[in-house]
Amino acid sequence: MGFAVTEKKLTTTELEARISAAREREKRARNAAARLQRQLVTVDRKLAAQQKIVLGAALLRLAQASPERVDGLRRLVLPHVARPGDRACLAGTPFAPGENDGGAA
Repeated sequence: MGFAVTEKKLTTTELEARISAAREREKRARNAAARLQRQLVTVDRKLAAQQKIVLGAALLRLAQASPERVDGLRRLVLPHVARPGDRACLAGTPFAPGENDGGAA
């Protein structure tokens, strides 16, 4: 009343071939995962750059539309602009650093 179970015995060569094929599939999967991770990092970096551009443009529009707010905005923004090259880029804008802001641009 039992079922006859037949199990094919694999040779050492066949087992080694299967292991090799499995390792190759694993390697391809790891490479694909690494490629996707790099794409994700690139997308995140581009999004962060776009957000900075949009926020910077909005700040400039606000400063141009409401000149009375410029002093307050400068006090908020300039402490976060530390690199000399970045401060120099602000020349010609309402946010140009002055002598009282840690140095002229």
